[in-house]
Amino acid sequence: MFKNFLSAGCVLLLVTSCKTIAIDQVSQTNTTQQVVLGSIGLEKDFILQSEFNNTSIPAYKTPIKVSTIVTPFTKQTLRVFAKANALQAADVNVNYVDSIKTKPNYVKLQIADKVAVIHALNNEENTAVKKYLSYNADVHIITSISLALNQPDLDAITKADAVFLVEKGYKTYALQLYKDAVKTQTIPFNQGVVFAFKGSNCCWQANKYHKLEIVDLVSDYNSCPNNTYRSAKRSEKKIHTLNY
Repeated sequence: MFKNFLSAGCVLLLVTSCKTIAIDQVSQTNTTQQVVLGSIGLEKDFILQSEFNNTSIPAYKTPIKVSTIVTPFTKQTLRVFAKANALQAADVNVNYVDSIKTKPNYVKLQIADKVAVIHALNNEENTAVKKYLSYNADVHIITSISLALNQPDLDAITKADAVFLVEKGYKTYALQLYKDAVKTQTIPFNQGVVFAFKGSNCCWQANKYHKLEIVDLVSDYNSCPNNTYRSAKRSEKKIHTLNY
């Protein structure tokens, strides 16, 4: 029985490791889908990988600051990228030669201004999105992606002083690059290949008017701050308790 338990544990560990990848010591979920930073959806687990079922893209009327970490490919990240590259539309070439010390790079993009995202989600233009989030505690907001780009785009990001998530059409988003406070280049997400992502959950709390608000975004492994809840329904119960 112990051997069976041990075997099951090893299989679980193997399956989990196949679905995730450590990037800068932070675990991300592998994907073959074109996942957009700031989008909303449900993560579906399969035996060897997870898929992200995109359900909504909020309106971000104000540009959202994004942090960039340019990272060399490893054999592991290259394998994950190759699977995504075969299924996504972008024509991205990565020339990885094992014997050459200098390896090609990709970029990890992460929402840097979480407060701006929270403010946008609570705004009137996202009323329907916020309501949807309140009914679905398992829904994630994509707060980090790993993106492979062709060298000119990657060089532009490396040279940029600041990068923002901006709306380029109705609920269509891109990266806006700045150098010396001047716009230099816009890079649509579909110009690259997304091969890993990380999602965050909403934390809810009642405001002074006893209305539900999103007050924080946390990863699966982190707890919501005191007196805030992942479940909007639990926050609603708190409101009803305060009203009596």
